[in-house]
Amino acid sequence: MRELVVLGLIEAVTLGCGNSNSTVDADITTYDCADDTRAETYTVGDEHMGANGLIDVKLMSADPAPPARGNNTWVMLLSSMSNGVVGAPMDGMASDITVSPYMPDHMHGTPIVPEITPVDGQTGQYTLTPVNLWMPGLWQTTIAVSLGSASDKVAYNFCLPD
Repeated sequence: MRELVVLGLIEAVTLGCGNSNSTVDADITTYDCADDTRAETYTVGDEHMGANGLIDVKLMSADPAPPARGNNTWVMLLSSMSNGVVGAPMDGMASDITVSPYMPDHMHGTPIVPEITPVDGQTGQYTLTPVNLWMPGLWQTTIAVSLGSASDKVAYNFCLPD
């Protein structure tokens, strides 16, 4: 009997949290972003310093703009940082970058892994596609960079109303 109660609780918690396979999440079609203070407004050139102060990421463009539900394509400029000062653009880093869209309110991401490719002729710029934001709500997209034995990351927080 105790096992049945525990299994029932696990099932209830799993359904309540939602994940990319959850029918609960799949049924959500709109979200009121007006009062969500965690979201940032998309602007061309939106720049974030890495949490460890080693990188600077500038969002050069998004298609669609602003980011929307479904597959998005982002172009970012990755630059080095030292003592809070933005340095040179960082080329040859495509295999060292990971992009992880995540919904903190639902505790899930997306099963689609974005491909990172250098932008021809643009030093330090990379195309991230698809950045899959498959449902309405707040998406926290983390861009992490491995720098040998060190690493750094930034997060962009966009709210999608529908």
